[in-house]
Amino acid sequence: MNTPFRICIIALLLPVSALTLTSCKKDTVDPTKGLSTRIQTIVSQADIDGLRSRGMIVNEGSQPPNIEGIFSSSPHTLVSPYGPADTYKVGDTFNDLIIRFTEQNSADQSAKVEIKNAGSTATGVGGFLSGNGNKFSFFAELDFVSGSVTGKQVRLFSGEITADGIKDFYTTIYFKSKNDPNNTQIPVGASRIIKDGNGLASKRTTFRIATVEAGQPTGTESSMGQ
Repeated sequence: MNTPFRICIIALLLPVSALTLTSCKKDTVDPTKGLSTRIQTIVSQADIDGLRSRGMIVNEGSQPPNIEGIFSSSPHTLVSPYGPADTYKVGDTFNDLIIRFTEQNSADQSAKVEIKNAGSTATGVGGFLSGNGNKFSFFAELDFVSGSVTGKQVRLFSGEITADGIKDFYTTIYFKSKNDPNNTQIPVGASRIIKDGNGLASKRTTFRIATVEAGQPTGTESSMGQ
């Protein structure tokens, strides 16, 4: 006598269970996709899309690798000039870039960065990581100094951590503001995309830049080359 009633109860419960399972699947976060809201306060999605269209690598995800260490990009080769007025062209090289990543925090995916590039330095106010596996992107705000010139930069670094350094190393430089009366640096709002010409930013033991050798280009990656 109770059999039809039990069948009805089971039939009513099945759709609820199916909906619950479907909901769980939709709520699953893909660790290989997306950029945090912290990153998007530094660089907008529209700017990221624009940089990608010009050749910049951006590695998304919520589980980046540990990137702490010192690395050297050499030859430091231009991928995309900032615009028609740029006196450097695709394939031109700049003085070696030395990068030091420190104080990485896995809780909020933050870290700090310092860079040196033949007479100019920049120190990270703070930045945030994205990525998955061994691939990462790091978005940072920096205080820039080159002689009497100062400024605020946004820098984006991307690549794949290996035992020897950062494979497929790319970086973007963008000035938010600057104190530059002689206009020696790239314009505010403009950006250059640069990569390691050999495909590997090598590991280093010291955060020290060698003296520029005779015959090497003397322009820094920030300069207009004038």
